[in-house]
Amino acid sequence: MKSKTFNIKLKVLTPIHIGDGNSYDPTDYIIDKNEMHVIDHDRFIQKINSNKTLYDDFLEIIKNFTPESIGLIDFIREQSKGLYKYSLKLDEKALEYVAKSLNEISKAPIDKFIRNPFNDTIYIPGSSIKGALRSAIIEVIFRKLSNKEDKSNDSERRNKLLESLIERNSDLNKHNDKGKLLETLLTTTFKPNDAKNDILKHVLVSDFLPSEASLQICFPINKSSTKENNIPALLECAMPGSTFEGTITFKEQFFIELGKILDNIANITKSSSPKKNSLQDFDGNLLAKWIRANYVDKVLNLEYKRTKTKFTFDKTKESDFILKIGKHAGALSKSIAGLREISVKENNILDSQTTFWYINNKPMGWVLGEVISSSHLN
Repeated sequence: MKSKTFNIKLKVLTPIHIGDGNSYDPTDYIIDKNEMHVIDHDRFIQKINSNKTLYDDFLEIIKNFTPESIGLIDFIREQSKGLYKYSLKLDEKALEYVAKSLNEISKAPIDKFIRNPFNDTIYIPGSSIKGALRSAIIEVIFRKLSNKEDKSNDSERRNKLLESLIERNSDLNKHNDKGKLLETLLTTTFKPNDAKNDILKHVLVSDFLPSEASLQICFPINKSSTKENNIPALLECAMPGSTFEGTITFKEQFFIELGKILDNIANITKSSSPKKNSLQDFDGNLLAKWIRANYVDKVLNLEYKRTKTKFTFDKTKESDFILKIGKHAGALSKSIAGLREISVKENNILDSQTTFWYINNKPMGWVLGEVISSSHLN
């Protein structure tokens, strides 16, 4: 099967956090001024095992341990000085919060950025990028099927298309969740939860490894147009300027099946056959254009209207694009324009989120992408 692989470079524009459920607990680190030193527990255990007095003291502390006691934390920190894996800076708000809860074992956990367990190197999972691609490709499908003669607005046109599909497919009548309905657009059967016929199985995304990574412990702030919400949460973040590299591979079958989906929808909605792409004519510039269509026009611009944050995307090359990924990237980045149903307080459903997460006055999650090269495999 023919395929085309694109080599992609990602540059972090605003702080991002992608976790895997692991965290730094107070027994995992030592705070010194504005730095957090991560303890190397293997070396700590070696030290304890080689000294009978320390070993006996350690067992006694563990024997009398309670969640409220700070003796274990104090012992580990005292005996671990200099035994560090790596060190991380804390931003001002994170330092303030940690200092208040420094000796409470149940407080001040810090969510880790996902790391390779063999060498402790952070990375961006391919699944995070593929999730962003799903939203972009659904947006492309809607754009290709857009009837320019239809004078109704974007939302009305897109809802009409979904209603047409529901009328022709009894399986879809069971679902009121538009997110699940939209996922069916990526299958050749238009059936929910049909992974076997999902065209994204023909798109392979590698993990993105760091070429240069700057990390910091951050305290995110949730902001609306009228107030700030300081919700206690500490995150290990990749900071602006960090770069990652990986690949996205499209198999020829992806374009064959995408063409079938477009023709089937055009037939159902009695519209003209849309323009289709082939593996041969699909290049890095077109990939970037597909992604920009969603994340610039439908996410960034609306986010700016809501927040008035001075963050813009300046495209310097046709192969440039932006994505919003990771924790607190927000509902805008995970939904489709014109069909958004975002739950907010008091059970209200809106077409936009009302609050956004910031670190150092920058909205979380934005990365700049560039297609740096491609290769064709027969």
